[in-house]
Formats: sequence, C-alpha cells, structure tokens
Amino acid sequence: MRPVPRWPPWLGARVRRALAVGAAVAVAALACGWPHWRAQPAAAAVTLVCCGGFAVAGGLFAAGRTGRGTGAAFVAAAAAWAVTWAAAWNTGAAPLVSVFAQSVFFAAIGVGVLLYPGGRLEGAAARLWTAAAVVIMVGGQALLCAVSRPAWNGFAASVAWPALRPEHEVFHGVQRGLAAAMTVLAGALVVILVARLPRTGRLDRALTVPVAVAVTFGVTGALAVQSTLIGSDAELADVLDVYLFQGVFATVLPLAFLGTALRARLAELTVAERMQRLLVAPVSVARVRDALRAVLGDGALDLWMWADGGYVDVEGRRMRDAPAGGAAGRRRHQVRTSGGEPLATVDLAAALRDHEPLVEAALIAGGRALETVRLQAAAQANLERAREARERLVRIQAAERERLAADLKHSAQQRLHALEEMLARLEDAAADPRAREQARTCRRELAEAVAELEALARGMHPAILADAGLGPAMELVAARTAVPVHLDLPAGRFPPEIESTLYFALCEALTNAVKHARADAIHLAVRPGPDGIAAEVRDDGVGGAAPDPGGGLAGLTDRVRALRGRVTVESPPGEGTTVRIDLPSGAGA
Repeated sequence: MRPVPRWPPWLGARVRRALAVGAAVAVAALACGWPHWRAQPAAAAVTLVCCGGFAVAGGLFAAGRTGRGTGAAFVAAAAAWAVTWAAAWNTGAAPLVSVFAQSVFFAAIGVGVLLYPGGRLEGAAARLWTAAAVVIMVGGQALLCAVSRPAWNGFAASVAWPALRPEHEVFHGVQRGLAAAMTVLAGALVVILVARLPRTGRLDRALTVPVAVAVTFGVTGALAVQSTLIGSDAELADVLDVYLFQGVFATVLPLAFLGTALRARLAELTVAERMQRLLVAPVSVARVRDALRAVLGDGALDLWMWADGGYVDVEGRRMRDAPAGGAAGRRRHQVRTSGGEPLATVDLAAALRDHEPLVEAALIAGGRALETVRLQAAAQANLERAREARERLVRIQAAERERLAADLKHSAQQRLHALEEMLARLEDAAADPRAREQARTCRRELAEAVAELEALARGMHPAILADAGLGPAMELVAARTAVPVHLDLPAGRFPPEIESTLYFALCEALTNAVKHARADAIHLAVRPGPDGIAAEVRDDGVGGAAPDPGGGLAGLTDRVRALRGRVTVESPPGEGTTVRIDLPSGAGA
C-alpha cells in the first residue's frame, strides 16, 4: 500500500519555503508598523499581502534554476520594505532605520532587475548603475538626514537623528536634487534594459520586455508619490501613506517576474507537444533542427548526427573537427540515446544556458525523433560520401585531361612535326621522282595525323581553357559556331574542375542548338553569384527539346550533377530552348 503524500504535488518544498519566507516578512511588516495598522486595517491588509507576495516571489526565484540572484535581491527588498514601516513607532532610532530601509528597498529592486535572468551584472553599464544606486539612494539619504531635523521629515523631534548641520533651505534643495537623481537613475535602468534587447535571444527578449514595462510603471508611480513630500515639511501620516502607495506600485515588479516565470514554465511543459506539432511527416534530421530552432528561438542552431563513428551535418557531410567546443557566444550540447550512446550534438546560443529546463525538454523531445531517423542519417552520410567520390573523380578527370592534352602537345605533336620536317628535307634531297612522290605522300598523311592529334588534344582539354580561362575559350568556340552567338561572360577565373565542366557542358548545349534547334541566334551567359555560378544557353529555335537518356543533354546533366549542380531545360514548342546550368559556390572545393 502506497503511503498517502503529506503535501499535494503543487505544494513542494520549494513552494513551502517561499511561503514561509513570505509569512515571516509579512509578520515583520505587521510588527514594524503595528502602531499605524491598528487604525488602518485596510491599508494593513494591502501592505501585508503586497509585502508577503514580494517575499514569496523572491523566495520562488531564489530556489529555482534561473533568477536566483534576482530572487535573493527581492527577498532583501521585501525585508527592507517590512523594516521601512518601523517609522510608525516614531521613537528612538526606528524612523532613522526606516528611511535607510526605504533606500535599500529601491536599490535592491533595481539590482534584482539587472540580475535577471542570468544572475549576473552584465556589462559595465549595469555595474556602474549599481554603484550609482548605492551612492544616490544610501549616500543621498545620509546627506538628507545631515541637513535636516526629524520634524521636517514627519517624525517626532525626540527621535535619534544625525542632524549635523540642519538648514531648511538646504534640506529642500537636497530633496529636489535627490528626486532628480532618482529620476535619472530610474530612466537609466529602463535604458539599460531596453539596450539589452538586440543582444538577447527571443526567449530572453520575451522575459525582458514585460520586466522593462513593469519597471517603468512601478518606478514612475513611486517617484510621483515621493514628489508629494518635496517642498514642504511632512507629517508622519503623509510619510506612511507614501510608503503604502510606493509599496503597491513596487509590487507590480514581482507580479511581472512571476508572470514571466509562469510563461517559461508553461513553455517547458508544452515543448514536447510543440516539437511534435512541428515535426510533420516525413521526419528528417533537417526537420528536427528546424523544430529546435523554432521552439528555442535560436535561428542559428545547428545539428550534427552521429553516424559511422563520426559526426555528420544535416546534409550528410562529415565534420572534419569533433564538435567539442563552440564559437564565441555559442555552446554545444551532446544528445545521447536511451542506452547512453552518442546520438547528436546541438550547437546552441550561449544565452540559452539560462533556460536549461526548456532546452532539456526540447532536446528530449527532439532526441526521440532523432533516434527514429538515425538510419536515415547514416544513409545520407553514405550518399554524401558517394557524392564526394564523384566530385573527386571529376577533379581528377579534369586534371588528367589537362595533363594528357599537354603531353600530346609537348611530346607527340612535337616529335611528329620534327618527322614532317625530316620528310621535307628527304623530299628535297631525293633524285628519283618516285621517291620524292612517296616522301610527299608521307608528309601529307603525317600532316593529317598531326591535325587529328591536335583535334584530339583540343577535345581532351583546350590549351586556351587552361591558359586563359573559360571566357576566352568560349569566345573561340563561339567564333567557330555556324550560328551567331551573343556572349555574356565574366572576366575572372574559376577552379579548374568548374571551368572544365562548364566548358564541355556549354559546348554540348551549343552543339544541340546548332544541330537540332535550327536557331538563328544563340545567347550564352555565365554569371557568378554569392550562392554559386549560373550559366544559360538560350536559342530562338523550334523548341520541343526533350532529354534523351543516351543523348548529349543527359551526359551534360551527369557531368554537372557530379559537382552537386543541376541542369534545367525549358523548351516549349515553337518558342526556343533554354538550358540553365547551376553549380553551387562550394563545388569542387
């Protein structure tokens, strides 16, 4: 028989501790302000609820995974707020402690806001603001006490007060100066929060915006209430009313923080459902990556699968370096199977470290899908290796064509030319007419063989392509074409395998246009771009071209696909034919 749980599931140890802190702070506020609360039960109820709620919110944050620094600062602020009500006793050192507790209350709130959500004072501006807040709030209050008497602040003349040099006009001047400094301080806090937005991820931005709005509202209200005490001597009742309204305005902050925390918690609870909704069939590694990007708000998130003893990207390309570290502002998280084996590595924004529960929930949901497609990733990796092998083969073929063409030109052709010259001298030296005729016949046959050899060398790899590049080579081909060819060619060079592939593909397209399209004009263009190289051969012929499995267009397509490119043919009947060749910018790299 299972034991009956002592507490309901929603009332865990974390919540109970936070409630205990809130109750303790509320009791302290009740004790500190008791002389006032006896005549103001409604104000007492509002203040105790706000003060206790402030402490509960801080306790919940302090016990959570994120926002611990903010939670500790809010608990300190709630305690200071409780002590602020000691002014109600209006005797001894209680009023003096009260005014400094009020300063600590506002300073602690500001620091808590700046610590959210990472628990660190990020940047010089945040640290400078914290130092300025201590100087203005605490130091300014000390100066205000030094130049005033307790009665001017609404307290009994007999209370303990460090009135070093009280002067009425100076007191009001310091009041106005301190109010102006606090206004600047509040505005700077809002500016710092807003300035963080472009540098934060989508998740942090969703948390920061409500906080910035709450800070603006709460601080504006608190300053407006505080201004009612400036310029005239206050009464104790006025001071306590200001405390009441300032506390109510300040309570907007923990409510905003609790709202953002609840939103983050709901995101954690629903992340699996959102992942499943995004992972529509057919599931693939790329779909899992895109789903993680959407759920975690990280558009640069990347994913590598473990396949055949190494990591591969979503396209199946093997990583040269093990994904152990990460770029600046990034971090990498390993995903393992239920059996503890490597499954994937995810590259995440470093800012997501503050949302670890959400990340874990998303990766668990995504990990299930990744286990489903791990065979697909292995097959993709094998296919990618085959593509890489084809690319290497194309590069080797291009280099071998160029070498053979050079060998024919510099070796065999030179020797044949030397033999032709020897036959010419033999013809001139022969006295027998029959011998001269035979030498002439040999020279003619040899010249035809040399011409055929030169044509073979040009077919293997034209010398002008190797020496001058694609542009001059295509200009020479266009000049020899029976149909006028209008050229639009770049001046730069491409890698040898790119130039070789484009040259033979474009020559094949020109040949087809001349032989089959019965065109009057042909337009040929090659345009390099950031994403790749686009080449186009367009004619004004009869159209209706269809790739033949054994024809030239099929061979052209195979040659281009070997470098991860593609060939598209548009040939409506009677409207000409357009052959477009696209090669990726990394082809042949």
